[in-house]
Amino acid sequence: MPRSAATDRRVHFAGGRYGSGEVSEEELMQDLGEGDDELLGDAMTEDLGDEMDDDGNSEAEDDEGMGDDPFNPVELGLKEINNLAHFGVSSHRPGSGVAELLSDDLDKYWQSDGQQPHQLTIHFLRRVEIRAIRFYVDYNQDESYTPTHIVFYAGTGHHDLIQFAELTLTNPVGWQDVPIANSGGGADGHSLCCWIVQMHIKENHQNGKDTHIRGIKIYALDDQSLGSAAREPARGPRMDLSANHVPAPAAHGLNEQSLRELLDAFERHPISNTESVREPVIR
Repeated sequence: MPRSAATDRRVHFAGGRYGSGEVSEEELMQDLGEGDDELLGDAMTEDLGDEMDDDGNSEAEDDEGMGDDPFNPVELGLKEINNLAHFGVSSHRPGSGVAELLSDDLDKYWQSDGQQPHQLTIHFLRRVEIRAIRFYVDYNQDESYTPTHIVFYAGTGHHDLIQFAELTLTNPVGWQDVPIANSGGGADGHSLCCWIVQMHIKENHQNGKDTHIRGIKIYALDDQSLGSAAREPARGPRMDLSANHVPAPAAHGLNEQSLRELLDAFERHPISNTESVREPVIR
């Protein structure tokens, strides 16, 4: 039984060919009958779904790109030194303490459970040269638990802590950098050299009482990434002891022949580092 023109148009429409221009909108509406409302709705939903998928994927990619953290410690010659420190908090809820704070899972967090200001104390096992301090907060998830005013202190002990940074945050989402440039430490004056770092959370958004911190990272210079030249201690000018080149300034009053005889004597009778040193004898 041959199909009618209207049936062919419906087939074209259902196959997504309406969008390609084979069937105009006027022709389509004329040929679709009362029983074709479902077909029209399905096709429109399909077309809208395709557009939403395309836009959705694009927006998802954009959101993912915006969420990427540009901080790359390897490229900056830094290494994390959390393992060199003991972390302590002034208070915490069960299941939301230091372990959750140091976890790489940003869905976990430290939640305080006491009076403000809430304190996080980082006590290092030795004196460190800090180049970066970063912590993670998320206002979209935590709202009134998100800090808005934080003061940072550092020193050699609890008795000599000095304020070195202060942050005011407004609806923050993501990793926050603590300003430590010009702290005075290191070869360039941009390092924070200390034993202890303290973080005092004085206020939260919406006058919230307790706080959420979802992660913290401390970084120092990575000697391995700076190259062997940076790790070698400073040395004086090297002397070439070959027979064909004996610099005159190194002779210290000896002529060339005497210096060569002295070097030959050292080669024939080397001094061993393992020889025992005799005790001085009083005569």
